[in-house]
Amino acid sequence: MALLIDGHNLIGKMPGLRLDDPDDEQKLLIRLRAYRARTGRRLVVYFDPGAAYQSPERRSKGGISIRQAGTGQRADDLMIRDMRRHHNPRELTVVTSDRAIQEVARHHGARVIDAATFAGELSHPPQHEETWEMPPLPEDEIQEWLTIFGQSDE
Repeated sequence: MALLIDGHNLIGKMPGLRLDDPDDEQKLLIRLRAYRARTGRRLVVYFDPGAAYQSPERRSKGGISIRQAGTGQRADDLMIRDMRRHHNPRELTVVTSDRAIQEVARHHGARVIDAATFAGELSHPPQHEETWEMPPLPEDEIQEWLTIFGQSDE
């Protein structure tokens, strides 16, 4: 099951994050990486073009697929297009507070989680009494962290 996340919509609901922060997307991705490590769920995050905008792209970072809308595009439209194209939209969970996106998601059979509800889950992860082990990191994520900390062979 994949989570399709309306990135800027979620940032606006996250405690400690602000849309006017030039690093807001990176800060959200850090929190989403922790969520992904905890749950193992596939995440696709959609962003509108912003001040730091470079080009429309599809990339993966830390095991999270990132979809950046291009000039004249909206992340909402990318999300809706991907929902419509998905072979089984019932496998999708859409995270947004945008009523129009929620309506399309429900129409296609996807599950909807309001961004404020999901923000609460990211900020206060459920506590389990059992011992939890982090799944192994993919090789590309290991290389990414080594590069960030200046330990890469590249």
